[in-house]
Amino acid sequence: MAPEYFMHGIVHEKTDVFAFGVLLLELITGRRAVDSSRQSLVMSAKPMLEQNNVKELADPRLGDAYDVVEMKRAMFTASTCIHHLPNMRPNMIRAVQLLKGENLPIDMKQKSTGGRALMLDACDLEDYSSTTYLKDLNRHMQLVME
Repeated sequence: MAPEYFMHGIVHEKTDVFAFGVLLLELITGRRAVDSSRQSLVMSAKPMLEQNNVKELADPRLGDAYDVVEMKRAMFTASTCIHHLPNMRPNMIRAVQLLKGENLPIDMKQKSTGGRALMLDACDLEDYSSTTYLKDLNRHMQLVME
């Protein structure tokens, strides 16, 4: 579930893009979006996506039977689709282009903004770190699962 919908009930035109990113992560890892212990795939995958760690993220049942370039492309696409800010996510046309390898950026590693992002909350802009975001998301997840 997209963070803006999960936390604030806001439906954005890129809410479905987030869901597509989660679907890609499920395909890449062979895991469900939320496992039996209520752990979020997005939260556990983000560090591996940021480190571009193919071996750690790829479904272990695949062994080495995958194209590394295509897996990195899928990982990069998933990473951009699950960005916590909707306006930073690609549209679906761009997501498909990324998967196809069309118009790829030179460096496919996820760009970091120094762990800081600006988020609109009640019409005020405030600094909001990715760590704070993940803690909030985890807290909200626990509330929903109770």
